[in-house]
Formats: sequence, C-alpha cells, structure tokens
Amino acid sequence: MRQTFASFDDLLIERVFQPLSDSMSYRFGLHRLLAASTCIELATVAWALSQAPDLSNAVLGWQAASALIHLVLLLLGLTALLSLRRLFRRVAATTGNPLRRAMQPHRAVVLLLLTARLVALHGMGMAETADLAMLGLAGMALYLGACATPPPLHRVSGLPQAA
Repeated sequence: MRQTFASFDDLLIERVFQPLSDSMSYRFGLHRLLAASTCIELATVAWALSQAPDLSNAVLGWQAASALIHLVLLLLGLTALLSLRRLFRRVAATTGNPLRRAMQPHRAVVLLLLTARLVALHGMGMAETADLAMLGLAGMALYLGACATPPPLHRVSGLPQAA
C-alpha cells in the first residue's frame, strides 16, 4: 500500500506541483519554500476561521468545558501549522530535499482527510468550508515543500539506494 501511494505521491510532485512551483518562481519570483510558507499561513487563517463558530458558541453559551476544549484544539492546530511553516523556512535543499521523503506520511493523511471532506461536500457551512480550505492549503504546502530535487542516492556496494 505504501509503495502504491509513493508512486502516486511522486506523480503528483513531478507532474503537478513541480511545474506549479517552477511557474510561480518564474512568473512571480516566489520560490517553493516561500510559496509553501505562504500556503501554511493561509491555512492557519482558515483553521482559525473553521474553529471560530464552535468556540464562540461555547463562550456565548457559558459552557466552560466545551470552550476550553475548542480553545485547546484551536491552539494545537495553530501550533502544528506554525511549526510546519518554521520547518519549511529552516530547510535548505542544497544536497537534495529531505522533506520529499520525510513528509510522505503527512501528505497521505492530508489527502485522506481532504478526500473525506470532499465526499461530505453537501450542506457545508462556513466552518466546514474553512476546514476544507485549510486542508487544501496544507496539502498544497506539503507538496510545494517537497518539490525540487529529491534526496541524493547513497551507494552501498555499487548499487544505488534511496536515502
């Protein structure tokens, strides 16, 4: 199963997101890590918007436990997204892009969640739409961050092996 997703993942990177990254870099001067960071920042705003209705309803209804849970969920999501943005800014792909392989499980989960959200597309409110936007932007950021050269091959006894 992992090998099947790896093939699909490589196809998305090479055929969709690498040309998109190259085009954004050529037309707008926006290199891949800056584009990925921008997508994460937009996903952060979308996450806050997706959590706002439940949090505000809990606060207005004087439901302290529910408000605390929604606040913790909001802060956890914001922390995760901002940590990912910081990771994108720290990675320099001079010897190959370490995020291409390392973030593959993250891309799989985001695509799975995005697919599940798209299946339940009917009857979406503002929170669900913002959640869909957050997943789409986070997925885009993960794929844009994975663009550029893959990690170098290491040779062991003359045979190329992936890093």
